[in-house]
Amino acid sequence: MNLEALKEIVDNNVKLLVDSSRDNIADESTVIGIAKYALGNGYEKLSAHQKYHFDNCIRPLIENIQCSGYSHEFEEVPRECHNILDDDDLVEYYQQGGKYCESCEAQASVDAHSKESFFRD
Repeated sequence: MNLEALKEIVDNNVKLLVDSSRDNIADESTVIGIAKYALGNGYEKLSAHQKYHFDNCIRPLIENIQCSGYSHEFEEVPRECHNILDDDDLVEYYQQGGKYCESCEAQASVDAHSKESFFRD
């Protein structure tokens, strides 16, 4: 469980918690309160009811986040990617509004280099 990513969400991306609450038909303020409480006290201190909301609304935002997939600038549909982002990358993922896995990042770098070389020549 990536509590640093949760802190980033609580501090700067509360809309993610609101959207997750709505998707799970849960009270928004309750889910936000549980997220804040978990940050300060840990998951173990949550009640069974709070853990239910945490596991359904919050945990999917801080664990096993799938790469959005890389799209070449001339392709309309993104390439599907099934890779899971590293926990270490989740804070950056939320700060930048998305991030690629290593494989997609490598492809993006290759494409950028190819484009640069093409225009240089």
